[in-house]
Amino acid sequence: MLIALRIFYALAFGLYAAAAVQYIRSFSPRGAAPRRRRLVLLHLAMLVQLVGIVTYTIFLRQAPFSGIYQGLTFASFILAAQFVLMFRSVEDDRSAGMIIIPLAALFQLLGVFTPLVPLSDPSLAPNPWFILHAALGLFACAAFSVAFATAVLYILLHREIKSKQLGRFFERLPSLGELDHLTWRGVAVGFSTLTASIALGMIWSYFRTGRLLQMDPKEIFTLANWVLYAFYLHSRFSRGWRGKRAAWLAVAGFALLIFNLLVVSLVLSRTHAYM
Repeated sequence: MLIALRIFYALAFGLYAAAAVQYIRSFSPRGAAPRRRRLVLLHLAMLVQLVGIVTYTIFLRQAPFSGIYQGLTFASFILAAQFVLMFRSVEDDRSAGMIIIPLAALFQLLGVFTPLVPLSDPSLAPNPWFILHAALGLFACAAFSVAFATAVLYILLHREIKSKQLGRFFERLPSLGELDHLTWRGVAVGFSTLTASIALGMIWSYFRTGRLLQMDPKEIFTLANWVLYAFYLHSRFSRGWRGKRAAWLAVAGFALLIFNLLVVSLVLSRTHAYM
């Protein structure tokens, strides 16, 4: 059955990749396949991926995000789900989809390499504090990914408008105001869930070690990420930062997030190598 799990994950990646190609092609001057076709591919990918996640959880009897690769698979699923929910009311989802769906495909490609063995630390899987801590952290990653995508689109559209040479971005992207609002909403959702994840992680750490913080590099970079996104929200509401400056802050926050998720977790962290 675990071999079938690998097949589920590989098939999910193939479907994500096909959906990503459709979203990228939809932005070309030649036109695009109907939105329904793109969404069918995306929903099929999510369904196959969900079967794999449930299979992993049942047969290995541990949380479906207990390792870094499995965590990326779970983040891919949450990212795709957030995209579907956030952009179902947006008239044209092509612009955001050409960034978000390839990113979901990349996360799922890394997740294909998930080790199909139980964790060396069995206390991680059944612990409810760990499950909530990790799940909310990955949910925050997905929300910040959406904010990154809309921030990049804002910067591209702003550059095109400022050059007074209106072209493909002006024709296909939502307005600057809508992109700015979507970026703010993604950061707000991600910041809220990241705050809850940090709090639950401190509780879990206290139960395990008697200390709220272990001063692991992953904790330090996560707190730095939290401060950066807190500065984004503070600047927006207290200083009136909107538009390009806010978009670049969202991009910087996401760059730090990816560094923390991949480099710090895999290379630097001693206690957070599981995610």
